[in-house]
Amino acid sequence: MIPDKRPDIGTFRLAEACLDFLVSDPDQLVRFMSGAGLDPDVLRAEVRSPALARGLLDYFAHDESALTALCAHSHIPVEDFMRAYYRLNPDG
Repeated sequence: MIPDKRPDIGTFRLAEACLDFLVSDPDQLVRFMSGAGLDPDVLRAEVRSPALARGLLDYFAHDESALTALCAHSHIPVEDFMRAYYRLNPDG
């Protein structure tokens, strides 16, 4: 059986926290959108998509300073964030 790698509800909550943080930090938002190849219209259209949720977690998991800032801003323990990330990316 192939493991289900779709984001769970906790992942979507983390993705919302990621997006809230990015909206509060325009420079980070531009970096994320540029790295992901998204324009504002595509970002708005993808807000609730599993692909965007995974992309947001991936972005923060691979940028320690952004992850630290996000977790401080959102009152999320870094360990909780990374646990969710590794649930989606067990090899990553």
